[in-house]
Amino acid sequence: MSYLLSESFRQLAVGVVCLSTAIASWHASAGVVIEGSRQIYPELRREITVRLTNDDRQQSRLVQVWLSGAEQDADAADAPFNITPPVFRLDAGKSQALRVTYTKEPLPVDKESVFWLNVLEVPPKVDIKNQESDEGSNQLTFAFRIRTKLFFRPNSLPGNSEQAPAQLRWTLRPGNKNGTLEVFNPSAFHVTFNEVALTAPDGTQVPLALIAGDAMVAPGQVMRFAQANIPSLFPQQMHVEFKYINDYGGFSLPQRAPLHR
Repeated sequence: MSYLLSESFRQLAVGVVCLSTAIASWHASAGVVIEGSRQIYPELRREITVRLTNDDRQQSRLVQVWLSGAEQDADAADAPFNITPPVFRLDAGKSQALRVTYTKEPLPVDKESVFWLNVLEVPPKVDIKNQESDEGSNQLTFAFRIRTKLFFRPNSLPGNSEQAPAQLRWTLRPGNKNGTLEVFNPSAFHVTFNEVALTAPDGTQVPLALIAGDAMVAPGQVMRFAQANIPSLFPQQMHVEFKYINDYGGFSLPQRAPLHR
């Protein structure tokens, strides 16, 4: 298991942020960057490597990393993975490779599982003792937490992630004036959207927003978009256009899908 997030580290992160109401000016810049917007862990791999880089060329960072379940409290480090090293100093302009290892605890074999890779960074010199001095009263250093998704991919899944978007089933649920768009994902892979719109035969587009939550539809799940102001002209001939995010974090070309009723 990954190490639990230390209580003192969390308190430090919260404490430096809470001072913002009493400080005239502050330094707030996240320096640590995760390589890749998502991580894929194939079941048969012994481990994967995730690289972190401190883009701040002047100041080092104290970093703590852990994995949490997608539906869990972000502070809960009880995902079935070990991360090495869990806590370290990342010098200015330097990189650190993280080794992520699956602990072999049972996970679903018929679909992907998704987790959050959390990275908490705090500059090492957080001096809150001298806040009453002229120099200290003008300084505040923030702690930042960034995170990215990690997908655990069983070896026996049918098809592949690039085939999943074409399997999506889009349904328009009519309303009095508007309609609600639903998308069902019958595949074993998660699909994350970058853009979704309804398009009429004349080219008119109605961009859609999620009702709530992340722009990702899980295997076997339905996701709903906010009510759409559907053009009255030929609504039965409208179709869906969308872009999704691939395994490498890039945006796909526009995809076109029919509407079902």
